[in-house]
Amino acid sequence: MQYKKVWNKIIWMLLGYGLALLLPALLVQVFRLHGAIAINLEVALTAILTGLLIWIDRRTTREAGLPSDKKITLGDWLVYGFTGLLLIYGAEILGTFLITALFGMPQTSQNTTQILKIIKSAPAFAIYAVILAPIMEELVFRKTIFGVGRHIINPIGAALISSLLFGLAHNDNRFLIIYSGIGLVLCWLYNRTGSIKVTMLAHALLNGITIALQLLILK
Repeated sequence: MQYKKVWNKIIWMLLGYGLALLLPALLVQVFRLHGAIAINLEVALTAILTGLLIWIDRRTTREAGLPSDKKITLGDWLVYGFTGLLLIYGAEILGTFLITALFGMPQTSQNTTQILKIIKSAPAFAIYAVILAPIMEELVFRKTIFGVGRHIINPIGAALISSLLFGLAHNDNRFLIIYSGIGLVLCWLYNRTGSIKVTMLAHALLNGITIALQLLILK
């Protein structure tokens, strides 16, 4: 393993992630687009940039001499994916209990509320929330910050840093404990299976079910 190239991987992945987050919104502002047209364009551009991030991940992994993800059967992918989802729900319950004990009953997550509002005006945004965001976040927070970080420091330290950054990235400090707890579960799942595809599935299931249930409740 070449540590200079390992750090290059981390930097390139963060730059690619930042580009995927900022460039679509910037172009929408430059062309002064609004409403569903703007959101649909952002989703399309993000899909392209997600593909770029996947390419960056594969190339930098090879260049840094890092081990490739383990191959996993469809059955194991589904079993571990749904098991991970159940563990995430456990982390959410525990996190909610801690928040309630420390700060009182939490309200609905601002992050979730904003996503639902956007989906109602532009349903295509569901593609971003359920597919694109889990892919990007797992590649960055789990495979790069945790997966690479555990070779630089240690697995526990890398998991804590990854999970805290994952929680902060959702920009809802009231639910930081919950988001960070979810991040820890996903780090454990990646460490256990050696496959980022498993954590992507668990993450996508979580987002999809959460959004579907909220839309049904608010219908």
